[in-house]
Amino acid sequence: MTLAGLRVSCALAAVTFISVSITKVDADAVSWNYDRGAFGGPDDWFKTFPKCGGTMQSPINISSNASYNPYLEYFDFREYKLTKGVTLTLTNKGGHTAEVIYSGTPIILRGGSLPDDYKLLQYHFHWGSQDSRGSEHILDGEQFPMETSPQNNTRFGKLLSHFDLIKTVATNQDNETVIETFPLTDLLPDGLDKLHYYRYQGSLTTPPCYETVIWSIATETIPISDYQLNIFRSLYNDENKPLVNDYRPVQPLNNRVVVTNKKKRCNARVRNDQHKSS
Repeated sequence: MTLAGLRVSCALAAVTFISVSITKVDADAVSWNYDRGAFGGPDDWFKTFPKCGGTMQSPINISSNASYNPYLEYFDFREYKLTKGVTLTLTNKGGHTAEVIYSGTPIILRGGSLPDDYKLLQYHFHWGSQDSRGSEHILDGEQFPMETSPQNNTRFGKLLSHFDLIKTVATNQDNETVIETFPLTDLLPDGLDKLHYYRYQGSLTTPPCYETVIWSIATETIPISDYQLNIFRSLYNDENKPLVNDYRPVQPLNNRVVVTNKKKRCNARVRNDQHKSS
């Protein structure tokens, strides 16, 4: 799970659905990174992972003028409130991201006009070193950093309180820790029963870049503070450098269509002509 945002100080929220079974490839066993222009960076991914050069890659630049699709259903997030029997493991993925892995009681997402029900496996985050960048998907050409607001978002508190335990890769053998369980709904926008989103067919945003992902990008965002954003920026990678800018550049849309379940507001101007009788 990761990316989403609008014109308020917020984090962009995205939900990804791997839509078909795929052959497992351990991309972490092959060297790749997010350094633009560097060996193993995004421009080189396709050399080792051919799918990264495909025509349905993610992320993309999303237009707020996306076509309205009245048949896109709302999601059923009720099971995302579950905490009983759930184990959360927070891990620093070295040079790639911070990730929370779910285990125990299955958490299933339904609805959203998806072909199947989907079991939650993990969610992760993307952030930048500056407030002008960080999100993977961008909206109308504008990128978001997990944008910030003056107030702390208390819903992030339980998660961020554990970041000191994974600040560096050398913290412990696997650089991971089991954390206090909290409902995933804490990390999603309000109004989940009527969540508006953008929808398109795309890919994983990291190698091996399989084009088997149904993307749903929330139109609303999640506010966090400067202080909370800096906790993400305090993590270090496996080279003992700040773990920041963990996002892939946007990819060509090509012939794909982005749709939304959010109706556009039409502010019609009513003409009030006055006529005199002759």
